[in-house]
Amino acid sequence: MKTIVVPFDFSFYSLEALKTAQKIQAKADAKILLVTVIPSEIDFEKLSEEAQKRYPELIEQKEEAEEVLPEYIQKVAPAKAPIEQIVKIGVPYEQILRVAQANQADMIVMGAYGKGFEEGKFIGSNLQKMLRLAPMPVLAVKKAMDGNDFRKIAFASTFHEDAPKAFAEIKPLVKAFKASVHQLFINTPEKFASSEEIKEGMNLFQAGNEEIVFHQHTYSAREVEKGIVAFCEEERIHLVVLVSGDHSGSPAYQIGVTETVLYQGDLGILSLKV
Repeated sequence: MKTIVVPFDFSFYSLEALKTAQKIQAKADAKILLVTVIPSEIDFEKLSEEAQKRYPELIEQKEEAEEVLPEYIQKVAPAKAPIEQIVKIGVPYEQILRVAQANQADMIVMGAYGKGFEEGKFIGSNLQKMLRLAPMPVLAVKKAMDGNDFRKIAFASTFHEDAPKAFAEIKPLVKAFKASVHQLFINTPEKFASSEEIKEGMNLFQAGNEEIVFHQHTYSAREVEKGIVAFCEEERIHLVVLVSGDHSGSPAYQIGVTETVLYQGDLGILSLKV
């Protein structure tokens, strides 16, 4: 793992994301790209220099952020390793995604909410966009995770053929923290599977990963999301990995398992694409 992108809007949750990324940075010897976006519907980067001058208020906000960020970050989240700070103007999720793709980021770490957080609100709209659109793993957090939180990971899946491909993306992270991986299948009345079927899928998932410690679990619940949260609470696991398909074209009101689990608990959610 070489590059971690952290969206930062000066909110409490973005600070918790940064602190989490610093824990990964220390173990994986990665660099952090801290991305602050001045919100605007204008695609500022695509304007000519002359056209950009028509928006002095945006330029002023950008310059102020560039001036304040270094000292502020040093104060609230000091770290031995350097943090590269990038300030952009535009639609936040678009700019974050551009930076991540341009720098071939291995992971995006971001807070569950942004500056507009209100009690009882569902997860942030920018996070929802990143979960759907980012091709790389996205780790969403509500509170800072420490090193111990990464040493015990729940991998919740149906353990079909795509699961091992997704796991390969985070295998460097698992090895860096010497984490044990708890394979988790949630058995529900609507989608019931036999013990033999589940075990076969889990065994195939483990194949080729003999250096990693695995534990196999089947947990019964009425709903997948509630089952994941309950299992992690019982096992004192604070990080769960979820694999999703391509939902980039889905309507915003269609909420998936990943978003629901994040909303229902305080777990760190690492979302992978297949």
